[in-house]
Amino acid sequence: MAMGAPDPGTCLYGAGYLSDLLEAFSAEVESVRAADDIEYIHRMRVASRRIRAALPLFKDCFSGKEYRFWNKEVRAITRALGAARDADVQIAFLRSVVGTIGERERPSMRPIFLLMGEDTGFEPAPLVPVPKRETAHKTLKKRIYLVFARIKDSIMHNGANRPQDITVAADPSPRYLLPGLECLLLRLQQRRAGLQPAVIAGIDRLERTGVVEAMEDALAGYLEREECRNTDVRSHAAYVRAFSHISRQIDEVFRFEPFVAMPDRTVEHHAMRIAVKHLRYTMEAFQGLYGDGLKEPLKKVMHLQDVLGELHDCDVWLGFLPEFLDAERERQREYFGHLDFFRLVEPGIHHLIDDRARQRRELHALLVRTWAEQKEERLWERLREAISTPLPGREQGAPTMVALIGDVHANLPALAAVLNDAWARGATLVLNAGDSVGGGPAPNEVLQMLAAENVISVVGNYDRDVLGARRIRKTSENRKRRKALRRARRSLSRKSRRYLRTLPERVRLRLFGKRILLTHGSPASNTEYISENTASQRLKDLAAAADADVIVTGHSHRPFAAEVGGVWFVNTGSVGKPDDGDSRACYALLRPDPFTIEHISVAYGETPQEGAEMQGEGGEPDTIKTHNSSEPTPQQSDRTAGVQQVDVERQR
Repeated sequence: MAMGAPDPGTCLYGAGYLSDLLEAFSAEVESVRAADDIEYIHRMRVASRRIRAALPLFKDCFSGKEYRFWNKEVRAITRALGAARDADVQIAFLRSVVGTIGERERPSMRPIFLLMGEDTGFEPAPLVPVPKRETAHKTLKKRIYLVFARIKDSIMHNGANRPQDITVAADPSPRYLLPGLECLLLRLQQRRAGLQPAVIAGIDRLERTGVVEAMEDALAGYLEREECRNTDVRSHAAYVRAFSHISRQIDEVFRFEPFVAMPDRTVEHHAMRIAVKHLRYTMEAFQGLYGDGLKEPLKKVMHLQDVLGELHDCDVWLGFLPEFLDAERERQREYFGHLDFFRLVEPGIHHLIDDRARQRRELHALLVRTWAEQKEERLWERLREAISTPLPGREQGAPTMVALIGDVHANLPALAAVLNDAWARGATLVLNAGDSVGGGPAPNEVLQMLAAENVISVVGNYDRDVLGARRIRKTSENRKRRKALRRARRSLSRKSRRYLRTLPERVRLRLFGKRILLTHGSPASNTEYISENTASQRLKDLAAAADADVIVTGHSHRPFAAEVGGVWFVNTGSVGKPDDGDSRACYALLRPDPFTIEHISVAYGETPQEGAEMQGEGGEPDTIKTHNSSEPTPQQSDRTAGVQQVDVERQR
């Protein structure tokens, strides 16, 4: 979530993307109403899902009222289309199965199942409804019974010695499978017909509320206004936003990596499918910023989504078919008073259950192979590199320099001084190792500044504790800490709390050929200290497990840098509450060529102006540089005063 005024370039890009989606969405409305082809509802549903996924990415670009209205109505039509599309997919699959089996040498049982459905008051809305008992006309029942008997005789005409109960052979003859499959197909078609009124109602609501026209007008107005101003959509803020959202979705996908190889973890596989789907939609939303940079990774992500989607389809069938058998058994018992003809239905359904179980095993093996191959091909590293490369925002040929900050603790003057110093030295990207609030007088202004300067941040342990202060139970041991946390929470605005909740615990980037991991405590825990006191073996263990070349941390409030096992550990020091005997604000600069890490102390406020010391620690011979100090620059003063002025105006 953004804080402060939205970036015009980001919003212009978002308005253009949403406008294209809206055009594709509205083009299908009348075709979906007519229901002539299942592809219409598919395309409209996909477009509505993409709009739903894109709206939160650009939420701050619209008024709260607009966003809530748009999101509510798009969500409603997506739901209305969802059940119908799912039914269409099942029906299309079942038709292909019946067509593949393709035996037509015996009378079809479909008319009989249809009569049963109509006579028993079949309600299509539930998945597999169980009819209420009704008395059918005796003559009709007798005729149906005779037709069933002829069908049964046709199926079993060569089976004089066959047992009465039909069993499913390893490769059963099609004549034993079609009755059950036809029955299932009919029930699904009846259910789909019952869903169409909800689809029509959804279309009617869409037109009645006028949400499409409202979105078109608002987006067109924004596009016209910003294009007249020659606003550049490829702003630094746009790339930071794209990076943050795509990174978060990659991390969500990897939450389910431990379950990939476990064939029975259907819930986790389903959740992973959703995570991959969200990653795909997020990549598609920002693809226009990167040219062809996301083209190949997006194809790979779509393939992974397809595999997980087919796996989920099998799980849906395997959950549904046993329930269908139970309901159909009850239906025929109610209608006929016996199960003689239900035995004709069972073989086809059991065959389909076996087929879907086999297909799931094959698809799970494919998922395991696909995941392994994509990791071996370095898909995820290449994707992180693609979204990280534009972040420094430097001109062609200019050197890259990244500022590393942490533990600001709501100290606004210190943050302003550090950011100004970093920009003056040539930094074009700032990474923040967390604990941005707590302990200082200006938490809202600090968060506003971090967001306005497009700083990439993670959440710290104190940030988390402040957010959860109301849930901390009072004890004699934590009385003072609990009081401080609750006071810190009260000082946060609602927008600031929402912003903090969106921050991840870790961020991975790939810059100038190095994998960078940004976290607050350590790669293993947000509360573990990384400092000069950390045992060498512990650093080796963390380095081996981190899958990174540079690990950036905070938490200890003490600057530190060391190379262990080819991995650099960098503690940023503290901007707002240093604990190394120097009251000046501390941060680090990372230079790529040659690779150098420099800690810098910056005077601010009433702190004696003793100068900024910069200690170089890197792969090249160590250097120690001392720079003459100066009073805070006008830019530093302006930066602090500007944010404080915003607060004063808000209080008025």
